[in-house]
Amino acid sequence: MRAALLAATLLVATAAPATAADTNYLIWDSDPGSSPAEGRSGAWTPPDLFSVWEHPDRMIRVKANAPVGGEYLQIDLARNDGQRITEGSYVDQRVRVINRGIGPLDERGVFTVEHLEYGPDGHISEFDGAVEHHGSTEANTTFRAKISYRR
Repeated sequence: MRAALLAATLLVATAAPATAADTNYLIWDSDPGSSPAEGRSGAWTPPDLFSVWEHPDRMIRVKANAPVGGEYLQIDLARNDGQRITEGSYVDQRVRVINRGIGPLDERGVFTVEHLEYGPDGHISEFDGAVEHHGSTEANTTFRAKISYRR
């Protein structure tokens, strides 16, 4: 089961965007039973409404604000061993998705970091990856996202 989920995440992570020049996007979808997204999907691209950064506790936070309506989506990624996230694939790790003020933690999350680069100031300047968050062990509770970020 975990191998199948990792394969699905890698497939999403390697899917090409519409054009090679496309960056600064968060494309996401969710199953009907996924919390908190509950069957919704979206593609948020405005660079001024989208950020990726690393917290001092080594968690990476992806945050996008909807261009209209004040809605936001936040994805927190963390390794269970507390180590810094580097390029690679991570299975059964901590992923939190926050939407509409709700943010369930999934300690069985799957994420892939295809590309991660830090600028001279030590902040994340480039990030490409994919995420799966599971609302529960039941079917139809998965949230998926594809992320490309440049600042």
